[in-house]
Amino acid sequence: MLLPWALPVTVERDPWDWLLYAASLCAAITAIVLFLPWSLERRRRPEVRIHWALSLDGDPAKLEDWPADYIPQIIPGQAIYVRVAVHNVGDRASEAALTNFVVPACFDLRRYSGLEAKPDFSGNPTAGLPPDYRVAYFALGLEPWAPGNSFIYPYRLTWSTSSNQDEPLRTRLLFDIADSRFNRSGRRWLPSLLPPLELGHAHAGEPWPPRSRRPRPQRAQAQPRGRVACTRGNRRDVRDLIVLPAPQALAPQKNRRRLLDHPGLARLVNPAARALSGKRRAAKLR
Repeated sequence: MLLPWALPVTVERDPWDWLLYAASLCAAITAIVLFLPWSLERRRRPEVRIHWALSLDGDPAKLEDWPADYIPQIIPGQAIYVRVAVHNVGDRASEAALTNFVVPACFDLRRYSGLEAKPDFSGNPTAGLPPDYRVAYFALGLEPWAPGNSFIYPYRLTWSTSSNQDEPLRTRLLFDIADSRFNRSGRRWLPSLLPPLELGHAHAGEPWPPRSRRPRPQRAQAQPRGRVACTRGNRRDVRDLIVLPAPQALAPQKNRRRLLDHPGLARLVNPAARALSGKRRAAKLR
């Protein structure tokens, strides 16, 4: 059976059809133009770099960097100066961030900007000590935090002298920053145009303004890399301290041990103690 040949058919389009085609094309172009900036804006996020500094004698002029592998030792009553700086290394401003500096409740925690202000108390398994994990903390809100800007939080810490510990105690300080724009991983797969970490400078006698640095494509990620604990909406970092026992609490025990270790004194003290206890027992029996 032979099939009939397909013959071309001409379709005539009236002006109304051409008008619909033109309107559809304009709508598609408008949607692409409007959606692309929105998607790029949604991709932009703030990101944080946390930097710690420490002064063991409480003098801000002697502040030094505090790396994560350095665990300083302090004694009760010793006031130390801790400074935490946060830097926005992302490409979007943070508008509603909240910071928390959390220490064990045995510390007398103060802010250098207001020494009379007292901290709040709560429980935290990371910074608290067992069994109740009680902590002292300051919760401060960040102002609009533009990319490339930093905020500094100085604190004074003093371990309570009323603690009756007889061995070194390891404690932990926690800095927490929360923002709804933080992602889960703390990094982005595709690079972004990030502002330079440092602005241009010009010393006395050099021309002003200094040469500006242009943004370069980089991958935004939480810093220091591998140190900041990242979850959705939160970034955390810690530092450890070792609190030694008070020297006056250890001195009597050490002196007593040294005296009794002497063989001559041990022979004199032990028989005398036994004789005294025997006399007391005899007196009770009478």
